[in-house]
Amino acid sequence: MTAKDPSPPLQLGTSSNPLDKFTDSYILFQETTRKYREAYEQLEEQFESLTIKLEDTNIDLQKRVEERDRVTNYLNNILDSMSGGVLVVDLNGDITHFNQEAEDVTGFKPSDVLGYPYTDTIGVSQDRGLTAMYTLESGERLINREKELKKADGNVIPLGFSTSLLRDEQGTILGAVEVFNDLTEVKRLEAEIQRVKTLAALGEMAATVAHEIRNPLGGIAGYAGMLERDLKADDPNRRLVGRITEGVGRLNRIVSSLLTYTRPLRLNTHPVNLVDVVEETLAFYAIDIERQRDDIEIHRDLPAKPLICDLDPEQLQQVILNLLQNATQAMAQGGKLTVKVYETDKNATFCIGDTGQGMNEEVLEKLFTPFFTTKEDGTGLGLVTSKKIIDAHVGEINVESEPNTGTQFFVTVPKKHTQ
Repeated sequence: MTAKDPSPPLQLGTSSNPLDKFTDSYILFQETTRKYREAYEQLEEQFESLTIKLEDTNIDLQKRVEERDRVTNYLNNILDSMSGGVLVVDLNGDITHFNQEAEDVTGFKPSDVLGYPYTDTIGVSQDRGLTAMYTLESGERLINREKELKKADGNVIPLGFSTSLLRDEQGTILGAVEVFNDLTEVKRLEAEIQRVKTLAALGEMAATVAHEIRNPLGGIAGYAGMLERDLKADDPNRRLVGRITEGVGRLNRIVSSLLTYTRPLRLNTHPVNLVDVVEETLAFYAIDIERQRDDIEIHRDLPAKPLICDLDPEQLQQVILNLLQNATQAMAQGGKLTVKVYETDKNATFCIGDTGQGMNEEVLEKLFTPFFTTKEDGTGLGLVTSKKIIDAHVGEINVESEPNTGTQFFVTVPKKHTQ
């Protein structure tokens, strides 16, 4: 940049005198020096102004960077706080974002997937048409779809998901986003609702059938009794009549159990110590089983502290007796019967376990289905009725079992709230 000189050009003499020439040169030097000084001062002023502008620009840029980082962190915190898993892939199909819920659902750590291709990690075992890659390639969004996901531990879970393209402010495609949730509990609840509907329909039908069967059964039993009285004591046909009577009796028990199951359940609840109910029921059962068998060892683990719950003691005793009978019947060669009561934060639980033959997955799935039984003389309604009673108490009944390792039933009911 060249400084402007406001002064007119200096006119020097043309004298040939050396002193005059020196004087002219000195004057020219002084004038030139003054011009350079003025130009330098102007440059200094301009440099200072530019420095101030640069500092202001740097401050503004720093503020923008800090604001961008703040917004980025804010958005990342939102993504990490979401109840659903979120992952983002770039245009190359590499995963660039993987929130906390995504880690919890899939079992993959961010270090396992970030920077790696989607198809080599999360999407390794999936139909490409059900992935974020399909949306990235076709531009088509996938809304509220379902698929199966193989987790990091190898387990497969049902997944609900949606995908869409990721764009910037100008609409340029940056990648694709996939949002997903674990549907395991949803599927369980759907199956439970369907089971309840099926059981309700079955119950209505069974109640009608039971009423229709009971009258003919009474007639058959009456005629069989009359026939037995007419036969002589040594008549071989008396044995056949006895079989008829036994069959009618068994059918009558099934009908009675069925009517009990289908009949609306009315609880007479009041504050009761669960420990006392379990202990008293077990004491009566132990007396009865000791008369029949000597190969059953009973182990009690009951707390001294009362566990007060709103219960119908008679109905709950029916559940306990049914589970005790099932446990001893499962130990045909003898074994150990364990009864334990304990509490959690809001619930009280009693566990009845055996060391018997156990059950496989197929049996466990059908365990609470009406008329399903593994016993020759069973009705298949004992556990169904027990579950109905526990459900009415707003409780839960669960089972853990494996073949040849025994079975444990866990019955949980809410503790009574105390002020």
